[in-house]
Order: sequence, then C-alpha cells, then structure tokens
Amino acid sequence: MNLNLSRSFILINLFITYFSINSFAQLLTPRVSPKAEITQFVGISKVVVNYSRPSVNGREIWGKLVPYGLEKQPDGSEIPWRAGANENTIITFSDDVKIEGNDLPAGKYGLHMIPEKDKWIIIFSSNYTSWGSFTYDKNEDALRVTVKPVEAPFVERLTYDFENITSSSAVLFLRWEKIKIPIKLEFNADKIVIQNYRDQLRGELGYQWETWYEAAFYCMQSNSYLDEAERWIKKSIEINENFKNRNLLGYILKANNKTDEAVKVFKENIKRYPSDWSVYESLAEVLAETGNKDEAVKYYKKVYETAPDSQKPRIEDILKNLNSH
Repeated sequence: MNLNLSRSFILINLFITYFSINSFAQLLTPRVSPKAEITQFVGISKVVVNYSRPSVNGREIWGKLVPYGLEKQPDGSEIPWRAGANENTIITFSDDVKIEGNDLPAGKYGLHMIPEKDKWIIIFSSNYTSWGSFTYDKNEDALRVTVKPVEAPFVERLTYDFENITSSSAVLFLRWEKIKIPIKLEFNADKIVIQNYRDQLRGELGYQWETWYEAAFYCMQSNSYLDEAERWIKKSIEINENFKNRNLLGYILKANNKTDEAVKVFKENIKRYPSDWSVYESLAEVLAETGNKDEAVKYYKKVYETAPDSQKPRIEDILKNLNSH
C-alpha cells in the first residue's frame, strides 16, 4: 500500500472517530466568552442573570460587531442581539416584576436587545433555551420595553450588574465598551413579603408567638395589611400573651384608626405591667395624638418618674412641647 495513502486513511479514521466521540461528550475547555452569573435580591425577590462575556478585543462594537437595528440572516429573517454571547442570555425573576413600569410574571426569560444610537429595545422572550438569537421568534415575546443608552467608562468584557438597590426596586444594567444600558425593576415588596409570611406561618413557624409578632410588626411598620396584622398579633397573644405582643396590638389598632380600642389596650397594659415605664408612654403617645393633652401630660409625667435617666431629656422635651400648646 502506498505510504502516503495509508497515512491519509489513518488521519481520516482519526477525524471520524474524534467527531463521533465528540457528538456524545465534550471536555470542559476555556471559552473565548466565559460564562457568568449574577444574583441580586431586591427585598426578598431574587433576580438571576446567566450570560456569556465577550470582550472588545480591539474591535468596533456598536453598529459594527453588534449592528444597529435587527440583523438580517442568510435566510432573510431578521434577529435582535443576544445581549451576550453563545447561548441565550437568561434572566430569572422569583416574583412578578415591573420592567420600566410594565408587568412581567415571575419566571425565566431569554433576554434579547435591539440597539439603536438613541434608544434600545429590550425583549423578554418566553423561549430561553435556544442558542443565541438565531431562532428568535417575535411571537414568543413576553414583553418589550424601550430604554435609553448612557455613555460610560470603557469596560473590556460585557458585564451585567445592579445599582440603586432598595427593598422594592433596582436598576439592572448591561455595560460593554463605552455604553451602559439601564433597566428599572420594581417589585410589590409588601405583597410579596406578606404572601411569604402566610406560607411560612402555615408550617412549623406558626407554633411560635415570635413569628406571628414579627409578621404583624412588619405590617405595622410598612402601614400595610393592617387587618391581617391585627389577626396575626392576636394569634401571637393566643400562643403566649406578654407585654411585647400586647403593646404591638395597641399600636396596630391605632395605625388602623381604631383609636378607642387602642386606648383600651394600652390602659389594660398599665394594669398588667405597671413596672414597665414604656406602657405609660404608649398610652401617653396615643392620647397626645388624639388631642387629649391633659391626659397625655399626666401619663408623660409618669413616664418621666419611672423611665431610666437616659430617657428623661427626651421626655422633658415632649412635656415642654405639650405645655407650650
């Protein structure tokens, strides 16, 4: 057999064997555009972005590597940018969210973008399993929003991150080269937290007075779901009645415009816990807020007599203010 022919035959067989094996398994090797993941909690809501990070590598990015508008494919179709590299960029929301003021249900979405010089269209697709945007179908759009690009300092690798984070909102942004794309996210934090409490209180945590107290306290502090807060604090009292949950009951009743009931609870607390100076202040506070100045002064004087020295200057200021009106 001709030696060159034999070597060619061996090489062909090696290539066939390699690709046959490769169709079933692949070794993990470094990617040109490495995978990345970023997670951010907004309140108790979780946002996760899975993406790949291409580099500038000396190239012209906007309008060149990433075309403005939709990119025309050989088959005549037009597709948006995959907002990253390789597979779909995927964004996951644990709870319902508003994107730039528009509702989007909790779930997992493919993230695509249509860049323009003065505006970008952000697309959340119900299809998140495809390779990039090559099989993008507009009919699978769950939401489209429009945002404005912002000039930013140069970054070599594409990056997603969060800023302006509060308990109910955040700005997700993409940065690459000298462009930043901000996207406002908003969650109904109170609704989400309360539903979470409802679920947790049906389990083992529902046997502890402290958890019912904590849930009721959140409602009072956020001035939301006050009827439910009243039921929850009464459940806490039912499990283990104490000064802490009875005092909170009074404040919840006051917040829910049940002033007479609040006064009644605070007066009962004075009889039950006369050695605790704060019971007098709770009653004095609600009396002052409802215009019962003389009664409020009477109880603030009792607070002054029984409170620790560190509290006396504060109580003196309250009494001066009440007596000056």
